[in-house]
Amino acid sequence: MRYLYLFCVLALLACGQQKGTDPASAPAVRSMPSPAIMEAKMADSVAGGGEQSLTEATEPVAADATAKRFIALRHSLTVETSTKEMQAAFNATVAHCEQLKCQILSANYNRETPYSPPSASLSVRVPPRSVEVFLTGLAKSGEVLQHHRESEDKTDAVIDAEARIKNLTEFRDNLRAMLSDKSAKFKDLIEVQRELVNTQSELDSINGVRKVLAQETELVAVNIDFTAAQGITEQGFFAPVAQALKNAGHVMMESFASVITFVVGVLPWLLFGIPVIILVRKFWVKIRTKWLK
Repeated sequence: MRYLYLFCVLALLACGQQKGTDPASAPAVRSMPSPAIMEAKMADSVAGGGEQSLTEATEPVAADATAKRFIALRHSLTVETSTKEMQAAFNATVAHCEQLKCQILSANYNRETPYSPPSASLSVRVPPRSVEVFLTGLAKSGEVLQHHRESEDKTDAVIDAEARIKNLTEFRDNLRAMLSDKSAKFKDLIEVQRELVNTQSELDSINGVRKVLAQETELVAVNIDFTAAQGITEQGFFAPVAQALKNAGHVMMESFASVITFVVGVLPWLLFGIPVIILVRKFWVKIRTKWLK
């Protein structure tokens, strides 16, 4: 394929030299790279140097300067509220998110129990222009104890996915064109159809990957954990005692649960085994009595 491409370029150059008197075609001939450069470029590609377009070979600085970067931004926050105000703060944050047209990935709220305080978590994707407004409203719902920011460059993954989509789309179109060839053999058509199905499946898969990358780079991920403010028995002078009592209660309940499990597991064997033992004992006594006689 590369040699055919080189042959076509040389033919065009020959035609350009024959029409050297035409001023309109002269600039195009001068801007075309020489055959030696193109052959060296293709040899470098075969040797593993990587594929590179003619524009990138002649203008690498301009291409790098205009390259678009795809960055995935993420925010992780821990917000502390009082036990009574947590549900209200959680609901207000969800409502604020819906007003800003953000995507809610997950929203969980755990009510207070005798053994644990309430807690909540929220995972959303916010448009970049609304991030500051969303975070400002979140700070009004409680005290932000932790705010972690991170970014990840997804440019290589996006470029690779788009290149694969382009190549697979062209290959699929070529396969469809081959199916319309009425002179092809039935066996060849079956092979083409099989390859077309595989190509379409791979194209759908990479399109899904591209959509995920678009979600990550076009929206900002925000993960929020709501925690309840600890009381005096949990953070004051009696904190070790309260923790020890809590642990002791858990240990006692676990031991009681183990006893119940053991009794339930042994009970069927006792109900079945005791009658069997009695019958075996009676049978043994009869046999022993006969032998003694």
